[in-house]
Amino acid sequence: MDKFGWAYIGCGSIAHTTANELVKTDDNQIVAVWNRTKSKAEDFAKEYGGTVYDTAEEAINAAGVEGVYVNVNGDKHAEYTKLSIKNKKPVLCEKPFTVNEKESKKIFDYAAENDIYVSEAMWTWHNETALQVKEWVTSGVIGDIKSVNCAFAVPLLKHSDNPRLTTPFMLGGALLDLGVYAVRYCYELFGIPEQIKCEGDMHEVDYAEKIEFQYPGFQAKMHISMKEDAGNFFEIKGTKGSISVPKFNSSKQARLKTDGKEEVFEMEGLLYGTQFSNVAAEIRAGRKEGEKISAKSTIEVMALLDECRRQMGLVYPQEQSKDLEGDNS
Repeated sequence: MDKFGWAYIGCGSIAHTTANELVKTDDNQIVAVWNRTKSKAEDFAKEYGGTVYDTAEEAINAAGVEGVYVNVNGDKHAEYTKLSIKNKKPVLCEKPFTVNEKESKKIFDYAAENDIYVSEAMWTWHNETALQVKEWVTSGVIGDIKSVNCAFAVPLLKHSDNPRLTTPFMLGGALLDLGVYAVRYCYELFGIPEQIKCEGDMHEVDYAEKIEFQYPGFQAKMHISMKEDAGNFFEIKGTKGSISVPKFNSSKQARLKTDGKEEVFEMEGLLYGTQFSNVAAEIRAGRKEGEKISAKSTIEVMALLDECRRQMGLVYPQEQSKDLEGDNS
């Protein structure tokens, strides 16, 4: 069978990171490329393959394109996902999926109306480590959950002057860049919390926040920051044992401790590559949404992020306008 053909809409840092793994898979290839700055698209295509097009729509409709990977900045996700749906092309869209829950619903409704596959690129949950952690939790091997602690605190602001991190209109802030992974992890393992508390270090956007999700019998505490190095981990303690996941969003290892014994799960292979292979298989199988990353899950996680922003007082400029990108009227 021929390799699955992708159109890359956007050629920034995440595009290079994902493409580096995509080209190592046996079942995917990049056939079309577009970027606002054409020279960047040309450099990208030389390295990873594909034909460069003058417009995004031309790339989406290029010969051999079976799926569109939207990885432009978050404020433009809805625009190019909508364009792909309009042109009847399945979409894998990077996180944050759109600006908020309302716009995410509109996109998925538009996709359903047009019978087109759309899924969020939440690569963590395409991979074996997170799925193993979920199996441990749901099996009850560590007993009743007593506490959850998570940190995703990396000094992005010290190492990058990219305006997307701090510009409100570009959906800047730690929550939608880093916190989405922690919130998603809790959601996947424990569902929707009974109560949410979120306190942020606010500037024009949130530079950091402490989030607490209240579940029956325990709290999940998350420390999110893009201004300091305070760790990247997810730890779960239960009545019969514990689970620890270093670098949880991209981990290839997880540890289970019970009754003085330790079990270490380790995986090999690609992380982003697995996501592309899974999504390609879903599209070719005729699915209209992701099996691992469903429309419902993306919408519900966006609602949790919305509540965190509400408590921090973070409103993006797009949300003050009736003419949001995701409006398909």
